[in-house]
Amino acid sequence: MIAHRRTRPLVPGGPAIPGYGSGHGNGGARGAKNPRQRSGYHPPSQRQLALVTYNVRTLRLDEKLIELEEEMNKLRWDVIGLSEIRREGEDTKTLQSGHLFYYREGEQKSQGGVGFIVHKSLINNIVAIESVSSRVVYLVLKISKRYSLKIVQVYAPSTSHPDDEVEATYEDISRAIRDSQSHFTVVMGDFNAKLGRRGDDELKVGPFGFGQRNPRGQMLADFMEKEGLFMMNSFFKKPPQRKWTWLSPDGVTRNEIDFIMSTNRQIFNDVSVINSVKTGSDHRIVRGMLNINVRLERSRLMKSTLRPSNAQIQNPESFQLELANRFEWLNSCTSVDDVNSRLVETVRTVGSKFFKTHCKNRPQKLSDRTRNLMASRRLMTLQTSEDAESYRQLNRHIMKSLRHDLRSFNTQRIKETIERNQGSKVFARDASIGQSQLTKLKTEDGRLNRKV
Repeated sequence: MIAHRRTRPLVPGGPAIPGYGSGHGNGGARGAKNPRQRSGYHPPSQRQLALVTYNVRTLRLDEKLIELEEEMNKLRWDVIGLSEIRREGEDTKTLQSGHLFYYREGEQKSQGGVGFIVHKSLINNIVAIESVSSRVVYLVLKISKRYSLKIVQVYAPSTSHPDDEVEATYEDISRAIRDSQSHFTVVMGDFNAKLGRRGDDELKVGPFGFGQRNPRGQMLADFMEKEGLFMMNSFFKKPPQRKWTWLSPDGVTRNEIDFIMSTNRQIFNDVSVINSVKTGSDHRIVRGMLNINVRLERSRLMKSTLRPSNAQIQNPESFQLELANRFEWLNSCTSVDDVNSRLVETVRTVGSKFFKTHCKNRPQKLSDRTRNLMASRRLMTLQTSEDAESYRQLNRHIMKSLRHDLRSFNTQRIKETIERNQGSKVFARDASIGQSQLTKLKTEDGRLNRKV
């Protein structure tokens, strides 16, 4: 007999996002202790979600994408929103690393463009990836059985463009917010606007703004008020050197023009500017940490690509016996939540004991010399115009070294392919950055999509 528990009211300072199943929202009660919260086994269903927005300046060449992935390995992230990708066309690729890469080109060839890189651990949580225009795209993630998160990535026109284009971009953002329903919405990207410190009676801007507001910043403030968006950069106190996101070519002017906004400010724990990741861009990464339950549904366990076949299980008879013995232990569970949690734990524990996954070691494309140059760049501080010039020169050296590494890697793969008497398709697969995914049956002009 399964006992039914009554739902108790939340205590003050409780979670901003309700939990479900055996979860307890986004972290349980804060401040006052909750005397009703039961002690005992709690599954590891909660972790922070890291959203990153970055104007990369260009990902037109494959070596730039490889460079970005190498740098992001040093940082915790779940979703990267990208501006100024400058790749042609629109495509969704599964990279060799397993991450999902989506992009759409800008209005002109090899200019502008926006996109996402979604961590491989969240690919099964993706509900939709859509583009509203060449400057606005959005991603919808399922974060629980009942709740979803929409992330809108923006690349707004620079000051050289007329205000009409900026207003059109804000209209596209509004359309992205309303296109599909979600419980939480985050808007982020390069807005090419200086919002500065908050004015009188402004509730959507926090007390820790940076710099002075310009006319484009006022347009952004008006848009935030209209859409009910909170400027999350301004709600967390940081030193001045951790606030600016763009550096002028002469290394003198520093502005905050890359932002993360949300319809619910309570879900963010922190928003910071990251200086440890450098790819040659004149922008710095902005990362927001959300305390959201991103536990995958139980169906993901059933759809896992790591599920072994009978031939892969070591000692199948012992596996079946131990699994049956552990399932008998579930009879002592008193609630559906306990049964679900312990069932998942049992399958994972026994499965890991009798089936060892063998991950293939992907060949390294970058040499130690290139990695050392990239490590030196991370340590650089940009304080003067001389520092900016040294930074540009180091970027040129890194790009040359990257090209040399990729040529050497491709040459070696061609030799190995010939020695194994394999066809050119094998080499093309190994040399590519990833495999394109068929996401639409028809292109925008109505023609059948023949991409495979």
